[in-house]
Formats: sequence, C-alpha cells, structure tokens
Amino acid sequence: MAQYEEPSQGLDFKDRKVGLVIFGILQILLGGLCGLLVPLMILGTIVSTVAAQDGAEAMNFKMMIPGVLVYLLAAIWFITMGIGSIMTRRWARALILISSWLWLITGALGFIFISFFMPDIYGEMVQSGQMPPAVAVIAKFVMIAVMTVVYLIIPGSLVLFYRSRHVKATCEYRDPNIRWTDKCPLPVLAVSLLCAGWAVSMLWMGAFNWAIPFFGDVLSGISGAVLVLILVLLLAYTSWGTFKLDMKAWWCALLVIVGWFLSATITFSSGDMLTYYEKMGLPAQQMEMMKQYDFFSGPAMGLMMAFWVIAIILYLMYIRKYFVAASREKTPSHITDLP
Repeated sequence: MAQYEEPSQGLDFKDRKVGLVIFGILQILLGGLCGLLVPLMILGTIVSTVAAQDGAEAMNFKMMIPGVLVYLLAAIWFITMGIGSIMTRRWARALILISSWLWLITGALGFIFISFFMPDIYGEMVQSGQMPPAVAVIAKFVMIAVMTVVYLIIPGSLVLFYRSRHVKATCEYRDPNIRWTDKCPLPVLAVSLLCAGWAVSMLWMGAFNWAIPFFGDVLSGISGAVLVLILVLLLAYTSWGTFKLDMKAWWCALLVIVGWFLSATITFSSGDMLTYYEKMGLPAQQMEMMKQYDFFSGPAMGLMMAFWVIAIILYLMYIRKYFVAASREKTPSHITDLP
C-alpha cells in the first residue's frame, strides 16, 4: 500500500528557488572538495611509501581504500544532490534533509566524544617535546574550528533550510510528479537508506580480512566473511521491507541493529579492540599507533554504544506507527515530514 508525504496545498508559500540554487551550488562545491581529496590521499600514500627509511613500514595501501571510497562517494552524493536542488527536485530535497539530519546527529555526538573522551594528544606532544606549547594551542583552536564547521554548522544549515515548509512547497510546485521518495514517510525512509548504506559499507570489510566483532570474540577469514554476508542480506531485506512498510522488516531492523551494537559493546568494552586491529591485518607501525592512542576501548566506548542502542530503539518505536497503519490496511493518513 503506497503512502505519500502530505503535499502542500495552494500557492500560499514563498518561492525558495533562489535559495535552492544557492544551496545546490554550495553542495556541488563540497562535492568537488571531496573529489580533490581522493588524489591527495593517493599521493600521500605514495609519498609515504617512497620516503619510508630505516626499515620503517610504509602506510599500507589497503588502509587507504575505505577513505578513498568515502570521499569518492561523498563527492558523487554532494554533486548529485546539488544538481537536484538546483533543479528543485522533490527527491533531492527529501534525501538532503534525511542525510543532513544523520550528519548533524552523528557529527554532534562525534564532537562530544572527541572533546570529552579522547586523550589530549596535543598536550602529550607538548610534554614529550614534540610540539611547542604555542603551536599546540593554535592546533587545538584550528581543530575545534574545523570540527564546528564540518560537524555542526554545515549540516545544521542544510537542515534548517530544507526542512522549511516553503522549500518543501517550492519543490512540490516546480516538480509536481510523485517521486519514489514520496512513497514512504521520510522518518521511515531514513531507516531504509541507512540500512542500505550499511549493507554496502560492510562489503569493505573484505579489505581487512573480514574481521568483525561477535559477542566477545572477533571473527575473521571465512567465518567472518560468512557472518558479514548474512548481515548484508539481512540489511538488504530490512532496507527494502521498511521502504514497503512491512512490519516483519521493522522487527528485523530492531533485531539486527540492536544485536550489532550489543555485540560490538560486549566485544570492545572488554578491551578486545587490539585483537580486532590484529585480525584486520594492520601493519605493525599502525598497530603501535593504535596501542598508543586506543580511543575506542573501556568505559567511554561502552557508554557511547549504550547511548546509540537506546536512541535507535526509541526512534524505531517512534516510526512503528507507520508500519502498524500499513499492516491494518487502513486508508493512508497524512504522513508527517521530518522535524
């Protein structure tokens, strides 16, 4: 049963075409910046390999793959969304709003985690004589400024603009055709897209010996690949089923997401993060760096994972009403937009 986002009625709105064009251009520029980082990462890896001396192990090329893929996909995403915004497409506005909310929430939590739980790297470098105190202060200021812009200001601005009823009405007026993003409530579509992206990203584990946490243990090799394949299939089903408002997919989402976070919490809170790094096949030089700055073990990791589990359960309970309405085959009621 198809459910659609509630359309704006009449022409009682302010045309935000200019704003959509401006924000579209800014996103295309962001995409171009992400695209430029790809060759820079590759060049940096090559330089580190050539410059490695005295037996020092160079940066492992396979460690570069996830970063390159992330920036490449980000470039494609921002450029595509920017073009869609300029063309005032309904699907672009929906996808930008969803991704911006996810970006803002994860960015804010990441900002908090880095600010309060990560060790003072610059302070340690000052004490060891590797960095002058004045340089450390400037480096901290620059890091905080960059984090504020990337984690908070940019996604926050996108949310504030694209959630506006005037922007929504402008896109609907200039793009009157029903798009695929209109056939699912936006809060549910967010879960569907998140599961789809998660499924694709798990395939990257092949570059790291298929290492995956599993309730206190770390599987790798064939056993890890089998578990990853099972999770990919479950996430693919969950993504498609939630888009169709299938109640079974809602239960699957609950079990898979909560199960994953519980498994990771049990594994990493017990101090097994270094075992995970080893089974990933990290080079010895990087293993030493991980041991020196092990940010993701102990109480901080458990606290962060517990917060995510609770937040996800609450969100899934919030969107359950859409699945209940669909399962009862009621006449579609008005579907709310993201806040």
